Amino acid sequence: MDWIDRLNEAIDYIEKNLDNEISNDVLGKIALCPMGTLQRTFSLMTGITISEYIRRRKLTMAAFDLQSTDCKVIDIAMKYGYTSSDAFCVAFKRMHGTSPINAKHQNIRLKSYPRLSFTLKIEGEIEMDYHIVEKESFKVVGKIVTSTSEENKVPAFWNQCKEDGTVDKLINISVDSTTIGMCFGYNDEGLNDYMVGVETNHEPIEGTKTIEVTKSTWLVFESIGPIQPNLGNTWGRIYGEFLPQSTYKQACLPTIEKYFGGNVNADDYRVEIWIPIITK
Repeated sequence: MDWIDRLNEAIDYIEKNLDNEISNDVLGKIALCPMGTLQRTFSLMTGITISEYIRRRKLTMAAFDLQSTDCKVIDIAMKYGYTSSDAFCVAFKRMHGTSPINAKHQNIRLKSYPRLSFTLKIEGEIEMDYHIVEKESFKVVGKIVTSTSEENKVPAFWNQCKEDGTVDKLINISVDSTTIGMCFGYNDEGLNDYMVGVETNHEPIEGTKTIEVTKSTWLVFESIGPIQPNLGNTWGRIYGEFLPQSTYKQACLPTIEKYFGGNVNADDYRVEIWIPIITK
């Protein structure tokens, strides 16, 4: 339950500071983990990033203020961290579908995103199979794309790497003909590096980068079935069900998705999820 409690403490901190600066350093200290790990865990458990959650909550509270006070739009914009009324108006309209000025009127439909609360989910009818692997250091070669917390470029990047022949070239130097998706996690600026690559003992091919992964202990799970929605569901169960109840804590290494090829829509399509761990 410690992990669930820390997530709720992080939400408490966010809620108390919606009209102040919210520090990633403080969030990391509350969660007792690197901010990148917290970002990834949060998004996998909730379906949105931390920054998006904060944005929705700020604009929800801004709508309440517009309807319940006589404050000027610019004052409310500044209260919730917007440096200009124009930027606030654009963000407000994107979420609520109307301008801040119109929101002051009666009978205007607005959106409200409630505060999140994390609970331990117990679903005993579906077991989770896993095993632990002690793996020596290894080398991954591939190409990297950087996504923001608002825009996930990974699916398009995979398609690009398949279409331009990168994946085929990488498979030719793979130790076992599998491909790897390596996620480095979000940094303090909300950027997430992701590599499409292979484990290899060969020299890198032109235009690729090499990552040395240190010796570690890994939790290995399987996702069997069509990649959508099975892979996302498996990630959600790992972070929402397994890890909060386990004696393991994620280590500060990238997570890995290992793809075994074939038709991604087939009922027997297989992906392994590798999570680096230490004992709590």
